[in-house]
Order: sequence, then structure tokens, then C-alpha cells
Amino acid sequence: MGVWAILVAGGRGERLGLDHPKAFAKLGEDPLLAEPLRRLDDSAWIDAIVVVVPAGWEEPAILLAEELGCGKVSACVAGGEARADSVRAGLAEVPADAIAVLVHDAARPLVSDEVIERVLAPLSEGWDGVVPGLPVSDTLKRVAPDGAVVETVARDAVYAVQTPQAFPADVLRRALAGDSAATDCAGSVEAAGGRVKVVPGDPRLLKVTTAEDLARVASWL
Repeated sequence: MGVWAILVAGGRGERLGLDHPKAFAKLGEDPLLAEPLRRLDDSAWIDAIVVVVPAGWEEPAILLAEELGCGKVSACVAGGEARADSVRAGLAEVPADAIAVLVHDAARPLVSDEVIERVLAPLSEGWDGVVPGLPVSDTLKRVAPDGAVVETVARDAVYAVQTPQAFPADVLRRALAGDSAATDCAGSVEAAGGRVKVVPGDPRLLKVTTAEDLARVASWL
């Protein structure tokens, strides 16, 4: 049981016009959560899975995992207000002897085995974290509160980072034990002094935020 996946499904779904969590929006015939859950369970790289959902939605998530036959699901727990709190809640279910932890957002349902392998493999080279990313093609400008352009940011070394993100389990535990304003786990590891590597991401790892995103992902199934 060396590699554990934490599947974070804490989005509330307001921008999708839902009165229930984003993870339970319909993607095809199933809840959105079903797609990444099934893919992680099918992956030979993953030994066990912890699912993190909004409080009160633990039982529906467990029932979904049972319906899908996802035998690698070890626990389903309630998340917190912030994403880091949700990851901490999932990490609390990961045993102390786990070697690596892969953190993935359920809002990016089309996770592939190729990306999972790409983020896990460099951990054996001594990296403290590995994230998938895509080069930014748009011109980037830093803007002041009044709308004035402060500077144009060089884009040749700028990447849009995705999940899944992989870390040695002890490194992630230490990083999340401290306070960090980071918006992803890699940021917390960086803030703690860790070395994080970027590997090629996947354009199909689109983060579902709007109804248009959901329809686009559904067209790729």
C-alpha cells in the first residue's frame, strides 16, 4: 500500500447553478465524481484512495464507490473550509508507512494513467513534489486594482499547473502542518523549502467550473 490517492471533491457548485456539491453534478449518466474515482481505482499506480467531500455527503460518496465497484476506496471523509483543510482531512486517513501521496481534484475528471505515471516517477529522483503543467500561451500582464497595467510578465517560463500532484508522504505531511496561503499542495511544499518539478500536463485535464466546462468534458468521454 505504498501510493495513496486523495481525491478532493469539495467544490460547492454555485457557478454551475447547483444546490448540491459540484462532485455530484451530472457528467453523462453519472455524477462527476464517478469519472475520476473510477480512473484512480483502475490505475495500477494507485494502491488506495481517500475521498474528501463536503460535510454531509460522505454516505452518498461511499454508496457511489460501492456502486462503481471501487475496491481501493479506504475512507470517505468530510473536508474543511479551505482546500488545504480538506487535504489535511484526507491525509489523516493515510497510514504513516505510506510512501507517496497523490492529490487530485475531482473537478478535473479526465485524469489519465499517463499523467499519474509522469507525476509519480520523478519522486524516486529525490524531488519533494511533482506537478503536471501546460505552458501559458497568452500574453500575461500584472494589473493594479484600478485596472492599470503594472508590467507584462514574461511567459516563456510560466506554466498553468494542474492536478494530480504527487509527493513523498512525509514531505506533504510536514508542509501541511504549517500555515500556508498556497492555493495548491505544491505551493505549501514550496513554502516549506521543498523542490517541486513540473512535468507535461494534459489539455483534457480541464477543471470544471462552469456549465460550459462540464459540457466540454462530457464531449470528450
